Parts: sequence; C-alpha cells; structure tokens
Amino acid sequence: MMHFVQQRFGDVEVLSIKGKLIGSPETDKLHERVKSILTEDIKKIVIDLKHIHWLASLGMGALMRCVMAARAEGGDLYLAGLSEKVKNLFLITKLVGVVRIFDTVNEAVQEFEK
Repeated sequence: MMHFVQQRFGDVEVLSIKGKLIGSPETDKLHERVKSILTEDIKKIVIDLKHIHWLASLGMGALMRCVMAARAEGGDLYLAGLSEKVKNLFLITKLVGVVRIFDTVNEAVQEFEK
C-alpha cells in the first residue's frame, strides 16, 4: 500500500511517497495525485522518493507521466531523495537528462526558488 504526505514550501508542493511504486494501482494513484495538485494551480512539484527503494518500469513511467503533466501545465516537477539503486535506474535509462534529480528535498525546493 502506498501512502502520500504533502507539504507546501512557499509555492512548491512536496509530495513524499512511502510504499511501493512498482505497478498498478500505485502508479495510477501517484499520477492522479500529481494531476490533483496541478488543478490547485500549483506548478512547482517535488516528489520525495527517499522511502522508495526500488522502481519497476511502470513506476518509472508513472514518474515521467507526472513530469510531463506538470510541464504541460506550464510548471515542472523535480525528484529528490533517490536511493542509489533508483538513481542508477535513471542513469541507465538516460532519464537523468529528462528530469532534474536532487539529493534532498531542500535542494530541489531551493532550485525552484531561484
């Protein structure tokens, strides 16, 4: 089961995920949550993955759908707190060139504030 915790830092929404992000319905729930945030006219989103230790291809796809949804609304979405395993998946798939990845939520929020 997946659990979300949302926090607002200025005009940046941070969505922390706990649980597994490997298949449906979790991946669908994540995408729906991000779309819901975007309907609140929030355009800067950070997804905190520090409690996610592994992603399957559906999880990677869901994260990229979330990035594209944010950009389609004129915003952006950053990832933070990736474990080494998850970070390596982004390196191997070359998605590091598509989405901005930060070591900590604070670094991601600060980048949005620039």
